Amino acid sequence: MAKALPKRLGKEPLVDAIFEVRFISMSATPAAVILPGFLFNKLEGEKAIETLAAAQLPKLIRDADPNMRFAPLSRISWNQFFINIGDASISISCKYPYPGWNTFKPAITKVITILTEVGIVESVERYSLKYVDLIPSTNLQQQVAMVNLDATIAGHKLEKEYFQFRIEIPRGDLINIIQMAASTIVMLNDGTSKEGLLVDVDTIVNQKSVLIQTLLESFSDKLEEIHEINKETFFNCITASTTELLEPIYE
Repeated sequence: MAKALPKRLGKEPLVDAIFEVRFISMSATPAAVILPGFLFNKLEGEKAIETLAAAQLPKLIRDADPNMRFAPLSRISWNQFFINIGDASISISCKYPYPGWNTFKPAITKVITILTEVGIVESVERYSLKYVDLIPSTNLQQQVAMVNLDATIAGHKLEKEYFQFRIEIPRGDLINIIQMAASTIVMLNDGTSKEGLLVDVDTIVNQKSVLIQTLLESFSDKLEEIHEINKETFFNCITASTTELLEPIYE
């Protein structure tokens, strides 16, 4: 039987949450030109739009660099979220502090529904849900003890040294990319910073291109699945005593 997961944490370590879709456009006009205005007009509530640095590069240069293919070119600040828009990607992230899954999921669904309505996206290559947690601590030995990690290299067992770790774990049609790093300083989008143990879990649905209309048919259920798997993976990364330090609430 799978262990029970907390409904929420009294000491919330979450510093970022991002949902991203990478797509293929069928429009001759770049999606990054069409989507910002369309989204801005469709979204209700407080909003503002800005152009990002990558937009200053000519499209020919961006297309020639694989690292720039999914770079965001503009950003919409919308209520509790940021929407980043590129030539072949769109992502929605939460402003700090995290508003909770019951607020984040409807926002994701709203943005993807609008993406379908604009009529320029042919298919989706992949989509993912990423959570970044920072557990406060300035003691390296304590940080090593916080995670379910048993590492020995060159005959030396990790006990109180700085570490940085990345692994990709397949799970059915998903891939969980886990990154951990000790003594990390994170700048928050409210202008403050935090230091501690970084635990970053990116749950990716990697598939052959699927028509965006087909994606929407079971989108709500799939969102719940990847959210639950991401959450389960995070709690499997940390020890039971670390979970208790975060003051878990199960009801």
